[in-house]
Amino acid sequence: MQTLLRTVRSLALTFWIGSILFFGAVVAPRAFQLLGKQADFGTFIGACLLTLHSAGLWCGVLVIVAVRLLKRNARLPLVQVGLVFVMMALTYISNKSIIGPMEHDRALAGGQIETLLPGSPLREDFEARHKESTAVESIILLLGIAEIALAASEREQVLIVDRDTPHADRTSPHPPIRKRPLGLDEL
Repeated sequence: MQTLLRTVRSLALTFWIGSILFFGAVVAPRAFQLLGKQADFGTFIGACLLTLHSAGLWCGVLVIVAVRLLKRNARLPLVQVGLVFVMMALTYISNKSIIGPMEHDRALAGGQIETLLPGSPLREDFEARHKESTAVESIILLLGIAEIALAASEREQVLIVDRDTPHADRTSPHPPIRKRPLGLDEL
């Protein structure tokens, strides 16, 4: 069960963080290259971000559930849940307070912010929100990397037979088994 929970957590984190990296490094630059400053570019990027954020929120739910079920077998479970909760909150805030108003600005500009004169209040608002969006996604990415590092630093619980400990039941052919983490010297 622990392996399944850790796998779910790892896949959810990998998908979420990988999606952010893929969007920023591949999707957005390639879309700009293909679509340029057409109205379709903004529509496409906005739709991709909303999909990315929705997937991120669901991944966050999976991570939190997995960590809560792992309980004491997770390293610093409250810190892990806290990191993911902050990531989810930032994602939600970005959708409602940044991406939504950016889409509204773009719609008011007829789909093309670039046609507005520099210094236009609508264009300045859009550009300021774009910078905020980039900063928030960067913070989410860094928090996600911290979460991955924390999860990766967990040690698997292993069963080790302690042959030196006397056991009460002498009729049993097996010595008692105790649970303890595997130390680095035992790897």
